[in-house]
Amino acid sequence: MHAVNEHLIIDLIQQDLRHCQLLYGLERLGVSATAMHHLHLLDIIYQLMQITHEKRNDYLAETYAAFMSMATDYEITANGDTLRPLAKDCYNRLKYLIEL
Repeated sequence: MHAVNEHLIIDLIQQDLRHCQLLYGLERLGVSATAMHHLHLLDIIYQLMQITHEKRNDYLAETYAAFMSMATDYEITANGDTLRPLAKDCYNRLKYLIEL
């Protein structure tokens, strides 16, 4: 995979993690936001990673969702820098699962 795509994918994952910090934080406050306000970036990530429809499965989506739920364990910052390592881990896990 091209290095530019890898960087872009990690950036997208990082931004999705930031968004999930907001959504899950609102949920903790009793504001139901997750059902209607997810960005659904996983489909774009699949395209950038060149994952065919045949290789897309529930396990990949569940793995991605598990990483998104971990976002609340990280410090909230203005630019989301604290989430960068988690975004890289998510990318590497998806890549590993695809290569299996």
